[in-house]
Amino acid sequence: MPNTPSSASAATVERVARLGQPVPLASLSWTALRTISATRLIAVCARAGRDPLVELTRRLGDVTTARVFVHFANLVGAYWPEDVQVMRPCCCVLSPDEMTLAMMADCAASGRRDEFSAVLDGFVRTDRHEELYDRTTVMVAHLA
Repeated sequence: MPNTPSSASAATVERVARLGQPVPLASLSWTALRTISATRLIAVCARAGRDPLVELTRRLGDVTTARVFVHFANLVGAYWPEDVQVMRPCCCVLSPDEMTLAMMADCAASGRRDEFSAVLDGFVRTDRHEELYDRTTVMVAHLA
């Protein structure tokens, strides 16, 4: 009997293959683009030993939005299976982690809860999806 992958593992293989394809920043929605830009800014601040709150406040327009984003980024960092990999700010393509964050932002912005979980299935533990969705929803509401 031939060994055929189940539909769940086939979907996972497809998702991993899609994440391996370079995605240009220009193809992102406004919300996803702001999410990735803020994430990259936090990474730059971390490498420079600077407080990201000051820089995020300048770029996002107010301290409340900056705090909400830092809160979101901290949760992502705690729940991600490894360090979140981001590209340099000048890079015009996304890393696989950035693509995942962009898809999370888009799903949360449009209220697609099931799709949000599908983005994270097999990557982030299922018991963490709800809190990530809630935090992402709050973050995108502030970015809008």
